[in-house]
Amino acid sequence: MTEKKIKGLMEKYLNGTITKKEESLLEQFDGRLLSKNHKEVFKDERHRKQIERQLSQNISRPNKRISFPKWTKIAASITLMTGLAYFVHKGTKVEEKVEPIVEMTNTTEWGQKLNLTLADGTQIRLNSGSTITYPDRFEGDVREVELQGEAFFDVAKNPDKPFVIKSGEVLTTVLGTSFNINTYPDSQQIAVTVATGKVKVASHENEIHLGPNEQGVFDKKTKTISKKMTDIATFLNWKDGIIHFEDTSLAKVAESLERWYGVTFIFEKESLGDCHITANFNNELLPAVLESIVYAKKGLRYEFLENNKILIKGRCTD
Repeated sequence: MTEKKIKGLMEKYLNGTITKKEESLLEQFDGRLLSKNHKEVFKDERHRKQIERQLSQNISRPNKRISFPKWTKIAASITLMTGLAYFVHKGTKVEEKVEPIVEMTNTTEWGQKLNLTLADGTQIRLNSGSTITYPDRFEGDVREVELQGEAFFDVAKNPDKPFVIKSGEVLTTVLGTSFNINTYPDSQQIAVTVATGKVKVASHENEIHLGPNEQGVFDKKTKTISKKMTDIATFLNWKDGIIHFEDTSLAKVAESLERWYGVTFIFEKESLGDCHITANFNNELLPAVLESIVYAKKGLRYEFLENNKILIKGRCTD
């Protein structure tokens, strides 16, 4: 039966001029069509029976009510409701488009920091020299992101969907809390420091649970995780623009300043790296920081070189 003839029979059916013979032809065709494509018409068996019941009770033509005792006649009515579009598109099934999840990646250069808000409302402060990868929306039972570097997380609460941060060999799992993760590739440790709430830190070998002012440290060499009490403010100063050094070697100070300002330090003598410094800087420019250091250590001097390099020279005196 051609498409044109089928449409003609449908029009006659709708305006009430169809003959018994023509109605029988339409029913036979529609029965075969529905049998072949019932999965595309009905959601499930319950839906099929519901439509059958409704049609047998409610379908009418201009001058008389039609009650169909047979399923093939009910099938004909279903085709009249959905079949025109079916024939126009020649059986093409129209599916709802589902947008794929997009993986997002943000990277900060040395000397840069970045604030992010994820799709679930979680807020992140990304430190310099760091990379975070996350989906544009969270689906499934877990909210998972991947971090390299350092970041502070204020996780949106969702008891039914844990938030998981993958940092190399370590997984940090929370339901809703705030904490800091330090996982720079050149460091021998991964440190998780909790500000509020509770956090689970796990590796392949073991796991620990952390509360406020507790820090978990994963040693990349021994594959062990240790736990200790700590002053959370010390580890969160960076997100507020504060640099704090407490009896810290100049070598470690230089590493921090390199990340903070995007520069490279060169020591005229390696022994200068053993000089120790205690200082606190609040959103200071690099020249002000250097001037403060050489003021405290009278024998030290510095010189700006090309390509953002700084030479530390002189001698260390307390």
